[in-house]
Amino acid sequence: MNKDVIIICESTYHGNTMKLARAFSGKLQCRLITASEGLLADLSDYKIVGLASGIYFTSHHPKIMAIVDRLNVYHTTFIVSTRGRPYLGNYHAALKDALTNKGIEIIGEFSTKGYDCTGPFNLIRGGNKSRPNEKDELRGIKFIDKIMPEYIQDLTAVPNGRNVSIAPQCVGCASCQAICPMHVFAVENKHAVVINELDCIHCGLCQKECPEQSILIHHTTRELIDIAKRHTSRKSL
Repeated sequence: MNKDVIIICESTYHGNTMKLARAFSGKLQCRLITASEGLLADLSDYKIVGLASGIYFTSHHPKIMAIVDRLNVYHTTFIVSTRGRPYLGNYHAALKDALTNKGIEIIGEFSTKGYDCTGPFNLIRGGNKSRPNEKDELRGIKFIDKIMPEYIQDLTAVPNGRNVSIAPQCVGCASCQAICPMHVFAVENKHAVVINELDCIHCGLCQKECPEQSILIHHTTRELIDIAKRHTSRKSL
């Protein structure tokens, strides 16, 4: 696992920001924790801290703002948010000011629309439906590639499928093999390997269970449709 970078995310509404944070942590193969966990964690050993949340009225979640008090000038940060409004405006200003006042460097910021079902959006049953979407995630990945190219993991180092990748830090604990309902994984020579990818339904259980965050599942909309077609005739697990 990437020991230099950590992402701290507070995503309390529809999981909009957590969706991005998981994509980013998968790309970086770094630790991802909630803001509540971050307020208790020792952050001193990390070089780069990602701060992510939805925009609540005009700024990041208060717990993310509180994380700033646990950082010091030796940390470098990047900022992530999802929002209901079409334009970002000054919604990052409060967090940026708090970081800058402590002399903490900000290497980049990323924001995208997120599903919002508050206030006037209720009149249309929510705004920004299905956001962040695949395009938003791809833009976010490009953002990560740009600001931290030195931390991008080579997912081809161990046997992978086309859509299920296993990073080198896999320790072969077999948690993915145990939880996968479709028997996609095996463990060989102390590493998980993909043995039955076409049966994968992209449920994400393996990602959530993996203690090393070694598994990345990636797909296009077309590939998700193909998954449904492949399993049309199934009656049960």
